[in-house]
Amino acid sequence: MRTLFLESVAGVAGDMFTAAFIDAGLLDAERAREVPRLLGLEGVEVEVTRVHRAELAATHVDVRVEDGASRESHEHGHAHHHDHPHDHPHGHAHYPELDALLHASALPPAAKAFALKVYRLLAEAEARAHGCAVEEVSFHEVGDLDSVVDVAMAGLCVAEVAPEHVLASPVRLGRGTVRTRHGAYPVPPPASGHLALGMPVVPVPPSIQREDVELSTPTGLAILRALEPAFHTGWPEGVVRAQGFGAGRMDLGAHPNVFRVALLEEVGAPATLEGLPYDAGSVVEIQCNVDDQTGERAGWLIQRSLEMGGLDAWVTPVVGKKGRPALSFTLLAAPAAAPRLADWLLRHSSTFGLRYGLRSRLMLSRTVETRDTPRGPVRYSVGHTTEGEKVKEKPEFDDLAEIWKEDPDFLP
Repeated sequence: MRTLFLESVAGVAGDMFTAAFIDAGLLDAERAREVPRLLGLEGVEVEVTRVHRAELAATHVDVRVEDGASRESHEHGHAHHHDHPHDHPHGHAHYPELDALLHASALPPAAKAFALKVYRLLAEAEARAHGCAVEEVSFHEVGDLDSVVDVAMAGLCVAEVAPEHVLASPVRLGRGTVRTRHGAYPVPPPASGHLALGMPVVPVPPSIQREDVELSTPTGLAILRALEPAFHTGWPEGVVRAQGFGAGRMDLGAHPNVFRVALLEEVGAPATLEGLPYDAGSVVEIQCNVDDQTGERAGWLIQRSLEMGGLDAWVTPVVGKKGRPALSFTLLAAPAAAPRLADWLLRHSSTFGLRYGLRSRLMLSRTVETRDTPRGPVRYSVGHTTEGEKVKEKPEFDDLAEIWKEDPDFLP
C-alpha cells in the first residue's frame, strides 16, 4: 500500500503543496510548467526554483501573471478574453466561471476531477462564510489566476501519485489578523475556519515570533480536505520511498516555512507487479471471525453478500479464542460497494467487529463466448492478457448444470 503523508511543518498553501511534490521527485517540474497551457491561460508562467528557509533547502513554486493575462478560448472560432482579476478595481471571479474554466481545460481527467472538487469545497466554505448560495460566490484571492494554477497543479500531483492511503499531521492555522480584500480578518479567516472543521489543529510553534501570521491558506486547506486524509500525530509506519519540502514565501526566522510530503510503502511490502500484461485494480477485503453462528446462517450470508454486489465470499474453519471451533468469513468488494457491505455484515452476522483492507489484484481480461454443443448452446468465459493473448477458457457452470439434469455425463 502506497501511503502519502502530508506534514504541516509551517502550515499548508497551494504553491507549497506542489513544490513539495516536485522536491520529492513525485512530479516533474516540466509537468507543472505546462499547467497554464492546459488551462488555456495566456501570460501566465510557472517558475520553479531552489531556495532556503531557515537554512533548509526546499523547492519554491511561483506562478507569475503578466499584466493583461487572459484566458484564451477558441470556441466558435474566435477568442474570448477575460481580464485577470488583478486588473479589476475590485478583483473577483465567480465560482461558475472558474468551474467552467476547469471543465474546459485539457488537464488529465483525474487531475481535473480533483481540481473541481477543491474549488467546490472553496465555494461551499465561502458561501457559508458570507451567507449566500454557492453559485453566487465571488472569489477574491482564491479566484486569481495564480490560485487557479495552484489548484490545477495540485490535481496533477495527486493524479500522478494516486495514493491508496493519505495521512496528514495536525494543521497549523496561525494567529492574529490577516489583511484580505475584504479588510482585516482574524486568523483563520471565516472561509478557512469552515474548511478546517473536523481537522485537528496545533498552535503556532514558539520559534515563530510574528504576532500576525496566516500559516494555512484557504487553497491549502481545501486541497487537504479534498484528499480526505486520516490525521496522524508523528510519522506513520512504513518504508520511506520519497520525501520533499515545498517552501512558502514568508521568512519565519528560525522556523522553516515549508510543507513536507512523503511517500511510504508498507513494511515488508512485496515487490510491485506493475508491468505484467493483465488488468490491474484494487479490491477491499472484509473479514470477521464468528464462533456463535450456525453453518446455515453462514451459507445465507455468503449468498446474500453476493446478491448485494460482493465480488466473492467464503468461510474458512478456524479455532477461535477459548479453543472454540469458529468460522472466518471473508468478503471481497469493489471499493465503492465496501462501506454498504461492511455495514450490512455488522448488522446481520453475529460478529461485533470486522477487519478490512485494500488489496491490489491482477486479472485476466474476460470475454464471454456462446458456443454450440451437441446438447445446445454453452457460454464460455475466455481469459486474455491486455495484449490479446488467450490464456485460458472454461464453460459456465450454470449452463452445464442445466444440461446435467438430463445428461449427467456430458462434457463439452
